[in-house]
This record gives sequence, structure tokens and C-alpha cells, in this order.
Amino acid sequence: MADAPVIAIDGPGGSGKGTISRRLALDLGWHWLDSGALYRLTAVAAAIGGVPLTRAADVARVAAGLDVRFVPGAGGDQVLLAGRDVSAEIRSEEAGSGASIVAVMPAVRAALVDRQRAFRRPPGLVADGRDMGTVIFPDASLKVFLTADLAERARRRHKQLSEKGIDVSLAALLRDMAERDERDTARSAAPLR
Repeated sequence: MADAPVIAIDGPGGSGKGTISRRLALDLGWHWLDSGALYRLTAVAAAIGGVPLTRAADVARVAAGLDVRFVPGAGGDQVLLAGRDVSAEIRSEEAGSGASIVAVMPAVRAALVDRQRAFRRPPGLVADGRDMGTVIFPDASLKVFLTADLAERARRRHKQLSEKGIDVSLAALLRDMAERDERDTARSAAPLR
């Protein structure tokens, strides 16, 4: 499958990479990978399996065994875990907190490398994340680093959450996004570059 082309779109949260990658995958008729959702899925799957997020080796085994499929759609996207639609569940605050815990675990990141690369198949793949073009698909046909001003990213995320009926303060989002940007660029395993 290494001959299937990849478009890698990296950048910080709220930069628009998810919107662009989904739309591009739909327009091209290619497969789509939302790599950030894999960390949320890992946290959700661990919770379903009763695996404490403090046990990195066990969480890494959960990550390695994920049965996941992303289905982009004009009316909304579906994320399927073992055939079950968990799209709403992985966007919960609990899943986000769990993802933050597991994403810094080198064993989990290592376990997800092969899972992410398995999405590469004909006719092609549009992959969105923070290390798609640097670590996961360094040979991508096209690499895009998309960013936006932190305040603008926080406003976009606030609007997105508000439209879903999730009440969160803009100031808290701004603070959380700044902290995540710092964690993502400073981590030793696959930093955002």
C-alpha cells in the first residue's frame, strides 16, 4: 500500500485541518484519517474495557487493537469502533481528557503508528494530525502545515462546541489550547513541527 498517495495536513487544534481534510477526502473519493480521534478512541476503548489510563502498557495494547473506521459525509462524519458509531462519544469532555492523558504515552504513540499507516490504501489517503507529514507519512505526496492565530482558533472551537450545545467559556478554551500547543510542540515523542 506504500504506493497509495497521501496528503498530510498537520497543525494545531482549531486551525481548520479537520474541516479541510474531510472535504478534500470527500472531493477526491479518498480515504480519510482523523489521527486525533484515534487517541480519543483509545481512551474510550480503554474505559469500555475497564483498562485504567494510568497503565501505559495496557492502554498501548488497546490502541494497537482498535477496530476503527472513519466515514466522512456531507451531513456529518461517523467514527466507527468495532462497527459501533462512537462519533458523539469521542467528542465528549471525558474522551478529550482521556486523550490528553494517553497522547503523551510513548508506548501508545508507538502502538498507533502502524494503525495510522494502515489507513493508507488506494486510491489515496488524506491524513489530518500533528505528526502526519513528519512521523507517520514522511513520504507523503503533499504536506501541508495549517495554522491560525490562537485567539481565532479558540473562537472557531467555541463556535463549533456551542453549535453542538456544549457550554464552555472562550477564556477557558483559549487557555486549554495554549497549554495543548505547548504540550504538542514540547513532547519528546512526535512533536508538532
